[in-house]
Amino acid sequence: MNKILAGVLIISAILISGCVSTVNPVNPEDVIVNAGTITMKEFQEKEITVKIFNNGTEPIDSVKATSFDPFTLVSSGSLNIPARTTEGPSSASINVTIQAPGFKTDMKNSAMVISYASGKNENEGAVIRTKSVPLQTIILPDAKLQYVGFVKGLANLSEAEVTSWEIGKGQNATITFSVKNDGKTTIDKNSLNVLVDIENKEIGSNKSITIGEGMAKGGTSYTEGVVLPINKDAPNGETDVIVTLYMGNNIIDSRTIHLKVRL
Repeated sequence: MNKILAGVLIISAILISGCVSTVNPVNPEDVIVNAGTITMKEFQEKEITVKIFNNGTEPIDSVKATSFDPFTLVSSGSLNIPARTTEGPSSASINVTIQAPGFKTDMKNSAMVISYASGKNENEGAVIRTKSVPLQTIILPDAKLQYVGFVKGLANLSEAEVTSWEIGKGQNATITFSVKNDGKTTIDKNSLNVLVDIENKEIGSNKSITIGEGMAKGGTSYTEGVVLPINKDAPNGETDVIVTLYMGNNIIDSRTIHLKVRL
């Protein structure tokens, strides 16, 4: 009788401590993955945060990323997530370090594979399950603005640029810049745009220009000049001029220079 009572007490202690694994593993449909939109320059590494929800009635353990095609998975954290509660799914976040492919890689089928342990098999071993999750990704060329600044006029584009400039009302501010491809993939002509924007719209507006040159690895564009008229009734004082490099609606690089309007 004492042996039976002792056995019951041991089993009860195990159950109370939570050390008994689940029998039925959580279905992959109950594991929800959210990483937002992942935007990177080609071949660069980045640590991203992946939020994972467990909508199952049992916990999931050793949750981690095991692959992320066509990215290279450099490393992944691992964590345990308890079962859903009466308030909804339980969640936790892992940090995953990835390396981007070339920016012309087809990203339509990009998917991250998540693995987790849940339940037990007939040999009392943990059941490992996986889930493939399509994620929204944007890969950009590794390009940058260079030699951004003010010059006297379009005839002076080869002169050394300066990042602060003083000007009178009603005059023209000339901004110069070029673009360099620091990546490994050729950037097609007419695929990049640069917006030059005077932040204070009472002083002046903006102008956009398309980069007409293709650039292979290490290639550069021509030096460009953009003329922005300063309003005749502009208030005196300072404003930022933001020069931004775009591909589509995505920002690749940005520089800020400073303009001062005198009385």
